[in-house]
Amino acid sequence: MSSHPSAEPGELEMIQGTHAVLDLLAGRWSIDVVYLLASGTRRYSEIFYDVGEISKKTLTQTLRTLEANGLVTRQAYPEVPVRVEYSLSPLGWSITRLLMTMYEWSAEQLPQQRRAQLRIAGTGDAPAQQRLAA
Repeated sequence: MSSHPSAEPGELEMIQGTHAVLDLLAGRWSIDVVYLLASGTRRYSEIFYDVGEISKKTLTQTLRTLEANGLVTRQAYPEVPVRVEYSLSPLGWSITRLLMTMYEWSAEQLPQQRRAQLRIAGTGDAPAQQRLAA
């Protein structure tokens, strides 16, 4: 038995790491905001109008959470009124690669996944149809 740690992560470590990343993006609007900020620094009002149907309270909570998680930086300028800008941090930029990979997977795989759902729905399998409706 070797005293060196394994070079390959164990299943539990992989599961926990994956959940940690998903938790960073779990907020309803987190991915939307990260995608918007990937196109450049924005002021609060720009994010609010561009992100879609979101309340100001929810946007504020989302931005604070992303900032607390290290994905977004907030820069306040000493002006009257105060000007605040948001941008992706280096950590936020690094997660955009993951988001693009997930998008590419969805573009390739979701049609196949949707066909599987329709096949199950067409079998008359009531429990499966209820799961699809949820």
